[in-house]
This record gives sequence, structure tokens and C-alpha cells, in this order.
Amino acid sequence: MRIAIFSHGHPNFSKGGAEIASHNLYKGINETAEHEAWFVSHGDDDLMHQGTTVAAISERQYFLRGNAGIDHLSSTIPLGSDSDFADMLRAIKPDVIHFHHYIKFGVETILAAKKICPSAKIILTLHEFIAICNNLGQMVKTDGRLCYKYSPLDCHKCLPDKTPEDFFLRERFIKVFFNRVDLFISPSEFLKARYSDWGLCDKQIKVVENGLAISEPENPRILNKNEKRGKFAYFGQIHKHKGLNIILEAFSSLPKKTSKHTSLSIYGDYSHSQNDPVVNQIKQLSEDEMSNVNYYGPYEQRELGQLMAGVDWVIMGSTWWENSPIVIQESFKYGRPIIVPDIGGMAEKVKPGIGGLNYRARDSLSLASILRRIVDEPELFDSVHRTIPAYPKIDEIVEKHIKLYKELD
Repeated sequence: MRIAIFSHGHPNFSKGGAEIASHNLYKGINETAEHEAWFVSHGDDDLMHQGTTVAAISERQYFLRGNAGIDHLSSTIPLGSDSDFADMLRAIKPDVIHFHHYIKFGVETILAAKKICPSAKIILTLHEFIAICNNLGQMVKTDGRLCYKYSPLDCHKCLPDKTPEDFFLRERFIKVFFNRVDLFISPSEFLKARYSDWGLCDKQIKVVENGLAISEPENPRILNKNEKRGKFAYFGQIHKHKGLNIILEAFSSLPKKTSKHTSLSIYGDYSHSQNDPVVNQIKQLSEDEMSNVNYYGPYEQRELGQLMAGVDWVIMGSTWWENSPIVIQESFKYGRPIIVPDIGGMAEKVKPGIGGLNYRARDSLSLASILRRIVDEPELFDSVHRTIPAYPKIDEIVEKHIKLYKELD
């Protein structure tokens, strides 16, 4: 079986969870004996050849130009039978075309791919709520409140420069192309429920977690005499919806008797979020009295195990629903319990006391109480650590995908 996987970014240049997940699937399929995969990722202009929409990275990896935004999701590249896009697909001759996203490429690529390769099955893995929500695809209202259900009228109230009819037409436009998809994949039950509620056929959405490369977990850190399990770390992208400000507020509110036993290490890249207030907050750390908080900058995936080996707990602060945050699976992979907000895909993946702890989303005081509890109850780490669940290994996830592909024949 020949599978073409489309991703809105390449993990060498974009460190998001969806990019990593799609590339892991590509590599995992190519490790099987009977199947081949190609990886087509969005390429920024500085990565592309002039005058073309497709650029080869290697024998089975390509960049594809495009800049379809969340607002319109409409393709900006030629997709006809004589286009570079068509030539690329005809060269691959895929049996399955698996879109791991449609942002950047535009939703028209789904129909174009079907026209060029009419016998190929079309798969779409859903990420975020971009098809449903015009506000960054996160189902968070512009006034900061969480959004619980799509409605053109509510969308108009949230984004008043567009009419309810604009949102209704956007929905109909997207669904025209989604109707050409043979199977949707969701990495969480929560995300599936949101898209089912939006109008996708529930039976046409299968829940399959994203897979990670196989490795051994790290042993718990060796403690010094009288030391507590108070080393925390944040890993991932840094922008306002990731809630790093909630985490910083929680640490700054800790009483000295607790604070002296804790530290927070921040690993992430804020270069794309220079105007984010959280970034300014991080930059001010060195001038504040928060000596227990340190920013270490971006990291590579290959470094993650070593970095997690030096901490006790991983911590998330996301202020939106999330779907299936890869940092949760990475924490389980490397044997570190994780502290997460109690909403969306985070609450689905981490039950209280099972592999991690939960706090009230967007509430720094609730998080601070968890931090105090960890310091005051030394046995808590061991009891939670023992319950860390298995992480989704890429070979198992590839097997599930191949099974679904074959069932569509």
C-alpha cells in the first residue's frame, strides 16, 4: 500500500504536536515490510524554489506551497490536472491520501486529490477546531470565555465584523470538501464529540491516538538529603493560549515555606510570539524575585528524555480545550507524572491521580494548591508515578491506521 501523508508543517521547522505526529506516522509506515509512505508538508516561501509550488526534500518528502488561513481556508495554489500538485500525486500513485491537516493547503486540496487519484481513499485527521471556529480554531471567545458549541449567531457576537450568514456559508463551504473524505480520525473522544455535534457523521470518525517513537522511561530523579519532589517543568510552544502565565502566577503566589522546595524550568520557543504578554512576563523573570523560575529556550525532540530526567513533574497551563497534547504522551513515555487543567482532551487523557493531577482550568490559585500539596505530601509522587499509563507506541498506532485504510477498500 502506498500512502501520501499531508501535514501543515515539517517538524524540522515547526515543533507543533500535529507536525510531530504526522511525521512519526510517515516514518512508522516506512518501517513496515509491505507499505510505503510519502510526506508532503507545507513549506514557507524561504524553503521553496522560485516559480514552483512543490519542492523535493528527499526521495519521499516534499514541500508544498500555500497560505490558506483560518478565516477562509481556501487554497492559493494551482490544483488543476496540469499543476505541480497533480504531477506530484501522479508520481506517488497513492492508494491512500491522508491529510493530517488542511490549514495552509486549503480544503480544496481534498477534492483536487480525489480528482487526480479517483481510486485513492481520502483520510483526514482532525486537529483543533479550525473548521468549526473562526477564532484561531480553539473555541475560545474573543472575550476569553470558553465556547461550548458552534452557532453562526454566537460566532457573529464573538466576531461582529462578520454576519451570521458569513459563518453559515463558511461552514457549508468547508463541508462541501469534507463530504469527499472517506474517513475522519480524531486523537481524542472529546474532539470527536465536538465534530459530531458540528455535523460530521459520528460513525465516520474513528478515535486513534497519535503515536510516539519507542524508548524506555527515565527512572525518578535521585533526591538529595531532605529534598522534596519539587522540580517542575513546562515543555512546548509559548503563546497566550498555552497558559504559561497561569503557571507563573501560581508559582509567584506560593508561600516561602513552599517556594523554597520548588523550581520551574521553562523549555519552549517564543520567537513567534514576541507581542504576547506572557513572553514579556518571561523576559521579566530575571528582574523579579522569582529565583526558582528559569527559562531555558527551545529544545529538540531528541533532548526531551534527558530534560525530563532532571525534573519530577511536567506541568501544563492551557486555557483552551486542547485535543490530545503530545506533551502528555511524552510525559508518560519518559515516566513523569503531569499536572493539567481539567478541561477538554487534557481531562480525558489525565484522570485525577492516574498518571497526573488536575486543577481548575485558568485558575492559578487552584494550581498553587496542587503545588503546595505536592510539597506537603511527599508520598503523592510515588502514588501517582505508579499509575502512569502506557503511551501510544508508533508501531501499534501504525498498525491501527493500516487496518483502517484496508477496511475502506
